[in-house]
Amino acid sequence: MTTILLAFLALGAADEIELQSGAVIEGRVQDLGDSIKVIRSGSSIVYPKYMIKRITPKKTIEEIYEEKSKVLKEADVPGRLELARWCLQQKLQKEAVVEFKKVIAASPDHEEARKGAGFARIGDQWLTEDQANEAKGLVKHKGRWMTPEEKNLDVALEEQKELDAAILREVQTCLERLHAPDEKKRQEAIDRLSKIDDKQKVKPYLAGITSSSRPTRKFVYEELGRMKEASAARPLCRRALWDEDEALRTIAAKSLADISHPDTALFLAPFLGEESVSARIRCVELMATFKDLRAAPVLVEALANCLARIKAQDDNQGEESTALVNRTIVMADGRTVILPKIVRVKPDNRDKEHLAKLQNEKATLISALRTTTGQDFGDEVPKWRAWLQKRNP
Repeated sequence: MTTILLAFLALGAADEIELQSGAVIEGRVQDLGDSIKVIRSGSSIVYPKYMIKRITPKKTIEEIYEEKSKVLKEADVPGRLELARWCLQQKLQKEAVVEFKKVIAASPDHEEARKGAGFARIGDQWLTEDQANEAKGLVKHKGRWMTPEEKNLDVALEEQKELDAAILREVQTCLERLHAPDEKKRQEAIDRLSKIDDKQKVKPYLAGITSSSRPTRKFVYEELGRMKEASAARPLCRRALWDEDEALRTIAAKSLADISHPDTALFLAPFLGEESVSARIRCVELMATFKDLRAAPVLVEALANCLARIKAQDDNQGEESTALVNRTIVMADGRTVILPKIVRVKPDNRDKEHLAKLQNEKATLISALRTTTGQDFGDEVPKWRAWLQKRNP
């Protein structure tokens, strides 16, 4: 089989390749050793020889075209026109144009040939596509024809993109220098940033919200607040609750107040589900400052959850008292302690601290609900729910 393959390949002719799968492919074959390359329609594909069942010599469509063209006289208008049409049917676009141009050479005003070769009639003249577009006052830009105004706009947009990119790099460089040890360099960076339009600084400032550099975070928190940048509200909510630096949490919260986005309280609401009691308390306190009545339902449910946690904490302490009767107690850290008959058990300080935090959370939630709604039902969740239901039936 290999010998037969090589014999066919040596001919360099167009072939019909039948694969072991039964698929048939046409193209010119090149020998690559353990595989063959099949070239067809300007592209190629490689097959391992074990996939080839047989190769049958056959002319390519290009070779057939060459033969057809050779037997025609240059000035044979009907023959050349028929060949051009055949080329189009065979998807030989370049060859079709060649034949149309030969028709034009013998019959300059032949309409089908002119159009087939890409000419358009403008007035009493046949013009190429480029000539026709130029006659219409169009200009070629980036491979496309367009009006001069469209070109000028595109050029202006490209220049603006380049300018925007340069400004972005400048802002990023300045932000990096905010944590330089040299005070003079830090101040120079701030001065350079002050001269750049706020709109150009929004994107890098938003990215700076999560910077690992404290000076950078502090600067962008303050600047976004000064700019009253609405798109910063949501990411600043997280930083106002969770920035590792307590002072920066305060700055982020102030910026949120300066921005005064109408949905800030709703942006904060998901953080009521945090495991950290301290984070939940900070969230409630911050939500209260925006007095958004739309947040009242979630505050009520947060109060219900808080009361449930307090009850669970109380229940756990009750279980410990029962265990005391049996002279055994399980501490919060999992340790089991055998007690003598007469002993006074001191509550686990961690449990007391946690319960105190939960009580603080409850008080904060009730205060936030008072501030937000103007109502006061204390910790009576059913009354809060009834009031909300009556207000929004």
